[in-house]
Amino acid sequence: MPDTRILLLGNAASDPLVKVLGRTGRVLTRIEGPEQLASVPPDQHVVVLDAAPAPRTLADMCREVRGQPALAEVPILAITATDDVEERIALLEAGADDVMIRPVDDRELDARVEALDLRHRRSRELRPSTFVATTRRPGRRLIVVYSPKGGVGTTTVTVNTALAIAARQPDQVAVVDFTPMGGHVATYLNLVPKLTLADLIRDSQGMISPEILRATYLTRHVSGVLLLAGSPAPGTQALMTGEEATRILDGVLAAIPTVIVDLGSHLDDRVMASIDAADDAVIVVTPDFPTLKSVHAFFEFLGQSGSKAAEPTVVVNETFALQTLTPGDIENALSRRVTIRIPYDPLLYLRAANQGTPVYSGAPTSQPARRFDQLAGLLLGEDAPASPPEQRRRGIAGIFGRN
Repeated sequence: MPDTRILLLGNAASDPLVKVLGRTGRVLTRIEGPEQLASVPPDQHVVVLDAAPAPRTLADMCREVRGQPALAEVPILAITATDDVEERIALLEAGADDVMIRPVDDRELDARVEALDLRHRRSRELRPSTFVATTRRPGRRLIVVYSPKGGVGTTTVTVNTALAIAARQPDQVAVVDFTPMGGHVATYLNLVPKLTLADLIRDSQGMISPEILRATYLTRHVSGVLLLAGSPAPGTQALMTGEEATRILDGVLAAIPTVIVDLGSHLDDRVMASIDAADDAVIVVTPDFPTLKSVHAFFEFLGQSGSKAAEPTVVVNETFALQTLTPGDIENALSRRVTIRIPYDPLLYLRAANQGTPVYSGAPTSQPARRFDQLAGLLLGEDAPASPPEQRRRGIAGIFGRN
């Protein structure tokens, strides 16, 4: 592995960090003010923010670093003198990837820099492929988000991607919550709908009027996203058949040009009908053995069932601080390219869920928000750089043949 290039923004008090950051195998560049950012050598791997010149704050410096095109995607480690939660959140919202609190332990600093460097190198191996923006219905796009393994973040991906698309298409995006065990999209958006999917199924057995749907069943979020909320309570029986799912989606598409559906993780006729009807099927995975095994089995099932599903868009949701599987491992296990990864950030996601403010709107300059924006662009057909496949070091047995 080539030397790790580290950029340190600090002052005289940052001298103790130099011993760790400048050790063998690393190339350290040190600056003291934002006016020097433009002259920083290219291809930095990690930025360490230790001090900000008055009257700027560390959060201000985070935003200035993110404003430099050459540093926009480089991971940032911010070092703060306080353990105040609001300050840490402010740093994360400003674009920091990790936050350390003084006093700094040399071993912890070394470990965190190594972890950020490794994640950054791996993320560059997962560059998205270029998508063609064709749809099955001219002028309409249906996107479904699904995973055969629960707890991987389908609702998080659905909500944030919808907000990113709505930023491009105001009032032209609807979210449909098809999760069967009590929908949570409304909670994530901090909405209290008067009517839900269950009401629509009960009230409308035939053709769904676009005008009535807009005026009665869709709840508008401040972002402009319109929501057809899921059933408010869990049940033991299927909420709808495959035919009902298709009818509802056709009705929403007649009213709203772009529709994104949270399918959850249960597999039934509702899910298969939705996937078969979709222009884009986003499959969410986490980098762990049980999820990869479930998704691999689901892909095999799709191939054997004669499904008409579009080629899946694989999104890796990094829900763990420590990543033990490489991009090559994940792609080899699934026999498919990964489109994009959503980086780990538990504090932002926890705050988003508890406050009903999605990461995309609550922390728009954060790394996760920017990845959701990239995913939205790819689904809409915006150009993205392609990269050659990574050499796969293990066979399928290397993943699924473990003892």
